[in-house]
Amino acid sequence: MAARTPGVGVGSGGITGMRRRNPARWRAIEARLSRESNIWLSTVRQDGRPHLVPLWYVWVNERLYICTGSETQKFTNMFHNQNVALALPDAASVVIIEGEAHTAPKSSIDALAEHFYHKYEWDFRYDDTADWRLIEITPFKILAWGDGFDQGEGTRVY
Repeated sequence: MAARTPGVGVGSGGITGMRRRNPARWRAIEARLSRESNIWLSTVRQDGRPHLVPLWYVWVNERLYICTGSETQKFTNMFHNQNVALALPDAASVVIIEGEAHTAPKSSIDALAEHFYHKYEWDFRYDDTADWRLIEITPFKILAWGDGFDQGEGTRVY
């Protein structure tokens, strides 16, 4: 899996070319993405079959970061096809993210490890239960509904 372009990641200025339609709605979605504990990740196997798993994540600077073992099905899938979909677990207030996954820049590992530690009291740098890989997911589409902003606004947020 290729790393992202140098300079993109923690500390960068956000997603270039994306347009927020409603600032209040966006702030509410970012607050949820910051506080929710789990997110569902969907990847695709090489034979086309889907693979869906819940996992921990952090949301930093309009990007989502996950950690996964290098021997997992999801890592293998993302290695071959970087397109992913993610969803928060609440079916009544939906947030779905479509994006592209890449290995996070090495320069961001320590800062992101701090985010994971503060959220989960877990530091992947010192966990020897797997060969952990830090993955950066850049959203290219975010959909939401059931959040009280549906009237006349539609579902595409980003």
